[in-house]
Amino acid sequence: MNLGIRAVLYTVRKWKKTLLVFALLLAIMILVLSGLAIADAQEEQSAELRGTTGVSFTVSRNTATGGWGSGNGGSYSTQEYLTPDMMEQIASVDGIKAYNASIRTILCLSNTKGQWLEQLEPTGHALVDCQFYSYGCFNSEYHSLFLSGALVLCDGKAVDMSDDNEIVISKEIADKHGLKVGDTIQAVNTPLSDDQTMELEIVGVFEVVADKTDERNNFNEASYYDYANNAFVSEAAMKGLLENYADVGYASADFFVSDPEQLEVIIHQVQSINSINWNNFLVTANDEVYERVSNSISDTSTLITTLVIITTVISMVLIILILSISIRSRKHEIGILLATGIGKTVILLQYVLEIFLVAIAAFPLAYLSSRQVARALGTLFGKTVENVIVTPHHFILVSVVGTVLLVMAVLLSCIPIIRFSPKNILSQME
Repeated sequence: MNLGIRAVLYTVRKWKKTLLVFALLLAIMILVLSGLAIADAQEEQSAELRGTTGVSFTVSRNTATGGWGSGNGGSYSTQEYLTPDMMEQIASVDGIKAYNASIRTILCLSNTKGQWLEQLEPTGHALVDCQFYSYGCFNSEYHSLFLSGALVLCDGKAVDMSDDNEIVISKEIADKHGLKVGDTIQAVNTPLSDDQTMELEIVGVFEVVADKTDERNNFNEASYYDYANNAFVSEAAMKGLLENYADVGYASADFFVSDPEQLEVIIHQVQSINSINWNNFLVTANDEVYERVSNSISDTSTLITTLVIITTVISMVLIILILSISIRSRKHEIGILLATGIGKTVILLQYVLEIFLVAIAAFPLAYLSSRQVARALGTLFGKTVENVIVTPHHFILVSVVGTVLLVMAVLLSCIPIIRFSPKNILSQME
């Protein structure tokens, strides 16, 4: 009788064993496919994290190596400031996608008719109520208040190096004074002085997400101003507004990298720039959030991989055990087949074919079922349903590896019996 027919007949006749193996293969495939889908979603999340965490490093004045002076306002550091040329050199290093530095001051804002703009909650003193805590930015998109989520740009755009006399204000102030993107207002650093008054175009409007009780204020001078009373001015405009103040400079700058994993390499390249005296500056990595979240993702990936391996190993042991019990119960059949001249290779092929008949039915069904199971399991690991996808690539990979493992399982389970001669096998049945 043809070995294919024998395999089909045995599979049908021993339907209980066939059903058991089918259920086991189905469960294994579903779990492994789901694990691979979740692992891929985890890797995708890790890739997104690398691009969105805002990992940066800060270059700041090293006041410990500088001298100290004194004036009407008290003592001050005479250490050199960062210059735009220095920042451009640093930003030119490969892997740095953007940078921002800010000069902070208090600007008085008015409309084009010279009428002062009031803060959100005025006190009644015109020259106090028109004061807005302002940042002269290279790129306000990368200002800490926007990166932290305290403020969100809701209309227009951020100010950057391509802008001249432009400003971003809060939605509350814009609504209060009937202003919108495209309108023009005036700004001056110190009213009733010879400071220059400049006209600034409103290019963006931000909404306040956090309030002033947020710990991100750190009790600096900006803490006295509501977020709504903040403003962001282009770097070129701030230079003009502060042209009467020679001691104004950039105490620090933040540089943002494209790939957090390259942060240390990039910092090393930056510190190799010979034109900058690094004895006068400190470089600090700002990757705490990335490292914390990345470690969490890595731990979850390790857990998923471990579960997949454990599931596969335990399942293989179970399959070998089931097949071994089945083979031992077929010793008489094996002895007769060997006695009639059928080779051991043919017998092994029959047993391989029997398990393949079950796998052919289990594998495609597992692929279809795993799509829903993977999404359900993915939610347990904090993944969104849309991100956990079982792909044809997963199915092909698991099917190939599963086929190899099944062949090995059949061979291992047959070793205790197939190594004997027909006479020995038949004598054990007497």
